[in-house]
Amino acid sequence: MAADVAAITCALFLSYWVRFQSGWIEVKLGYLSGDYLRILPFALLIWFLALRFENLYRRRMRVFDFNVVRRIVTGSCLALLILIAINFYGKFGEYSRLTSVILLVMVILALVFNRIILNRILQLLLLKRGIGQSRTVVIGSGRIAAAICRGLLRQPERGMIPIGIVHGQRGPKEPFTVEGIPTLGHVEHLEALLKEHRADEVILTEPELDREHLPGLLVQCERASAEFRIVPETTELLFSGMTVETLDGIPLLGIRETPLQGWNAALKRLIDFCAALMGLLLFGIPVLVFAALIRRQDRHPALFRQERMGIDGRIFKLLKLRTMRPDAEKETGPIFATEEDQRCTQLGRILRHTHVDEIPQLINVLRGEMSLVGPRPERPYFVEQFLNDVPRYMARHKVKSGITGWAQINGLCGRHGSISERLKYDLYYIENWSLWLDFKILMRTIVGRVKPGAV
Repeated sequence: MAADVAAITCALFLSYWVRFQSGWIEVKLGYLSGDYLRILPFALLIWFLALRFENLYRRRMRVFDFNVVRRIVTGSCLALLILIAINFYGKFGEYSRLTSVILLVMVILALVFNRIILNRILQLLLLKRGIGQSRTVVIGSGRIAAAICRGLLRQPERGMIPIGIVHGQRGPKEPFTVEGIPTLGHVEHLEALLKEHRADEVILTEPELDREHLPGLLVQCERASAEFRIVPETTELLFSGMTVETLDGIPLLGIRETPLQGWNAALKRLIDFCAALMGLLLFGIPVLVFAALIRRQDRHPALFRQERMGIDGRIFKLLKLRTMRPDAEKETGPIFATEEDQRCTQLGRILRHTHVDEIPQLINVLRGEMSLVGPRPERPYFVEQFLNDVPRYMARHKVKSGITGWAQINGLCGRHGSISERLKYDLYYIENWSLWLDFKILMRTIVGRVKPGAV
């Protein structure tokens, strides 16, 4: 995105220079440089949005190929038409028609040249060195698995590097070797292999795999925080909502991904940062007052730090105002808090009831460890238990944890609702994320419109 914006900016200034200052074209009176400067920021923004509308910044989109050139031309024509329409109705100034033609050609050439250079840089300096790539494991032993491995090696710009082959359910029927790619083991030990080799993605290529084993493979991948893709021959309509992409003509199906990626993730992060900063400025003084009262009651730290598991299984320190005795879990060990927990101090009950104890988590949001809205983070101790009892539990860790969430505003928090039931709400949020859904959850959290039984 940054490189394209720079290329568009250079093309805009170069177009003006060619038309009015190069001396190559006769200049007539009546055109003012101020008019062009006035529309410059609008042109830059509209051009960028038009390219985004053409899906040039989609995840896994190749940096440069014929399809990218087509999208650049289409997006540029769309941007120019929008600019012409805006000037027609807004009357920003007088502009040369020839300038529009030069501008279109210059921007297309600049973007294409930029993509060629960027593609080369990514291949030579980043992707071939393993930087910015997803570590990919291929399951299978036949010709399709071999084609997938060779295709990934030929196209490092896709950002997927094959780190090993895992033999499928029936072993190597059609043995093959691909130079530089080792055999890691058997699919029976998939989860352990993925964790050992820090795999980011898994591609299943074994057509003979029994259908009933597929959900188990998916669960193992989610436990290891690895994306799961599958060659279509191995399944029919096992999953609803799938992503499709091709690799050397071989279609790959993936489980429907959250919309919270790429541009959307950046936008959500920007909103989180600004809102958290405003929240700390607004509630900072009351929190400091409560912290002083907590410190005064037993001379122990007022800020409570506890390990929680966030996005992709990463551990972070969640911050809260302390509401319990300092030795609350000395005798019991890790246990869930209850509605009338006897370990709470008198002041702690007030803080829990008003949720003031959660405000320090805005610091976690500023750090990028959490979001305002998302699945509530759980302690690693309990996550280990849920992994064995609740299928697909790790799927809730595909997005950042939140201070509040879809499950919480529907009354599924504290001792209310089973873990499986909460997971359904968390997965619904992940698969159907939108800014409007975030806004709705925040508003219902603020006004307290949760279903009966919520804590």
